[in-house]
Amino acid sequence: MKKMNIENPFFDFMGRVGDVMLLNLFFLIFSLPVITMGASFAALYQSFEDMENGEFVSAFRNFTRAWKRYLKTGIGAGAVLFLTGALLLFDLSFLGGIKGNGTWGMVSIGVGCLTVIWEMVFGYVFPVMLTGEKRLKKLFGRSFLLAVRNLPVTIVMAFLNSGFIICFAAGGELLVLAAPVYLVFGFGLTVYADTLLLKRCSRRIQINA
Repeated sequence: MKKMNIENPFFDFMGRVGDVMLLNLFFLIFSLPVITMGASFAALYQSFEDMENGEFVSAFRNFTRAWKRYLKTGIGAGAVLFLTGALLLFDLSFLGGIKGNGTWGMVSIGVGCLTVIWEMVFGYVFPVMLTGEKRLKKLFGRSFLLAVRNLPVTIVMAFLNSGFIICFAAGGELLVLAAPVYLVFGFGLTVYADTLLLKRCSRRIQINA
């Protein structure tokens, strides 16, 4: 009888699934103060980049090390993103209940455009942060330029990243179904997918530029 080879693709896949779930758990725990959510997102991206580069030691070690490294910048960037995002979400909810043309119609279009820009920038802020950029103005500026320059990739990333926001805004049964998924592995899987997408398109997407 042949011995089981723990290095076969199945065990490698199951190990990767376990790491995604653990990183998702650490993301949720370290995001509990809310203001640290930006640092937690950056730590997720860094952990998955380490994983792809063969520098991954363990979920806890890689995540906590990255979380400490990006804590200060992550708090600032996260505050900007999540406060503006919450404001846009509130505006969309408010305007969605108003049926009108003229001024309200123009306001709705404006808010919609700002929401699209927010979604585009969100996908690049934390990957750019991994380059060591600490100035918020330049961080967001570079993220916007990358988003525009690589629009097809940006659209795919925006679709992936907006999953939980859509479920949260919809509420009801959709939120009830989505909540357990995101609590177990949803955030980690989304960031991992973003990391793989950026890696596969690295020839066209120069984060360090």
